Amino acid sequence: MGALGWGLDLQAAPKFSGAVNYQFGAQNATVSISCGGITNSSAENATGTLMVKLWALRSPYAGGTLNGHLLGSFRLEGLAGGRLYKAMTKTVQTTLPPALGNYYLCLTLLEYRSGGYVIVDSRNFQKVVSLGPAKLFTLAGPWKWQTSYEGGTVTMQVGKISHTRRTRTGTLRLALWATKQPYRGGDISGFELGRVEKKALEPGYSYTDVQNTAKLQRPPGGTYYLAIVLSEYDGNAYRIVAHLTSEKSSKFSAP
Repeated sequence: MGALGWGLDLQAAPKFSGAVNYQFGAQNATVSISCGGITNSSAENATGTLMVKLWALRSPYAGGTLNGHLLGSFRLEGLAGGRLYKAMTKTVQTTLPPALGNYYLCLTLLEYRSGGYVIVDSRNFQKVVSLGPAKLFTLAGPWKWQTSYEGGTVTMQVGKISHTRRTRTGTLRLALWATKQPYRGGDISGFELGRVEKKALEPGYSYTDVQNTAKLQRPPGGTYYLAIVLSEYDGNAYRIVAHLTSEKSSKFSAP
């Protein structure tokens, strides 16, 4: 989290002009920040170095101290008296919030003055945006499962297992779970019907057309929602990193 304040001791000369906007790239890994221009309203005095910053806030910015999460920023040279920057778009790497939530976005313009940067202009965006940590793993469909009571097995099929780690993953585990309510993430409560362990993936590699057969552990008779759950071993335990959940329930007979 960062905290910045308005420079009240000096009148700000640089200002945003025209419309401002932002656009996230694939998987929110980058964000393109646009503005119609930046002007120096002082005809005589040059500005200090400028910074443009995009923030994720819990409430719209209303001036004063700014507390929020910095999504991305870029630096510009100061403007001479009466000069301006024309319309621009800069694409920078995104630093996403550590917790999933709904955020108000705000674009700020900062000027370097007397040993630090101070906010000299800001623009709030009206649309509330849902942001959270970047997904390191993805399970992609189509997916299905098939149990064999006679054979005592369960077969799991997934279209693709991929990751975005820049290093080798931990060992992976693919499991089929039966739960009383559709699984939406977090800790899982229910019955694990079967699991298989898969070798770690190198950076840039994935598993495609996955089909694995595991020993079946039948749940108590009843109606359940099924989920295929991917977990990664982090050196101490397996942690859930992705899942696919059925919206339709399935009935199991008693063992």
